[in-house]
Amino acid sequence: MVIMEYHVPVMAKEVLLLLEPKENKKILDCTLGGGGHTRLFLDAIGENGLVVGIDRDIEAINRNKDLENLPNFKMYNIPFDEVLKIDLINFGLKFDGVLLDLGVSSRQLDSAIRGFTFRDDARLDMRMGEGSDFDAEYVVNNYTFDDLVKIFKEYGEEKFSKKIASRIISQREKEPIKSTNQLKNIVESCVPGKHSLKSVARIFQAIRIDVNDELGQLKRFLDFVLEILNPGGRVAVIAYHSLEDRIVKNFINEGEKECVCPKEFPVCICNKVKILKKITRKALEPTEEEIKLNSRARSAKMRVFEKV
Repeated sequence: MVIMEYHVPVMAKEVLLLLEPKENKKILDCTLGGGGHTRLFLDAIGENGLVVGIDRDIEAINRNKDLENLPNFKMYNIPFDEVLKIDLINFGLKFDGVLLDLGVSSRQLDSAIRGFTFRDDARLDMRMGEGSDFDAEYVVNNYTFDDLVKIFKEYGEEKFSKKIASRIISQREKEPIKSTNQLKNIVESCVPGKHSLKSVARIFQAIRIDVNDELGQLKRFLDFVLEILNPGGRVAVIAYHSLEDRIVKNFINEGEKECVCPKEFPVCICNKVKILKKITRKALEPTEEEIKLNSRARSAKMRVFEKV
């Protein structure tokens, strides 16, 4: 058995039930994180199966170093929308199950120096991976008023978006906004009453989604995921934001359609075929028992589909 140290994988029972990792199966964990799901997969697939774990955060790779010598495990430090760069996949490896556990990891949130959280003062970073100068500090200090309002509304669904964007611009004209505390104080100054912390959380979320192109990455991955699946292979996506979940829901609904011709057409001329089937009729949510044990599972929604 592969020992699990600290990471509590979200909706683990549901993932194992619906992805069906069994002896000799090949599983791709696109968001390795603390390795919680991966270790469960390794226990299930046996010595002749294979688990490929990827993550763009080098810290996640380093945390799972104890697995790298296992003969049935491969690990790569890449974003999941670049998975086609892996030689094994490039040369034809296909999977029976794929997992995407989206959003920011518990360890990233708990690491003060990464700048994902406003609980501790830190430099405005929020990058999930390295190799780019584009970070939260750049967004806050260089985006125009319209650009800030757009991401705050779209990614944060924040009703005080314009006021917060205006205050950010006026403050950065006095001095650069470099720390999480500076940004938190600006947002709190714009939002009245006890709900200010929720607005802070929404603004931090919006900036993080933009910095890491999280929605674009998900869309690009879904564009090719069926290509790396065996027939009957399944994909499970755990989303923590309504925009992520909507992208997955729309992808599944579109993939299930067999004809998109106007209703008035007497026969089908579009030649569209069904490429997947829905395994979960609607998004699954964690049980109350799981939420009590792991509060960060509260907003999780999982959808599963299968390649036909």
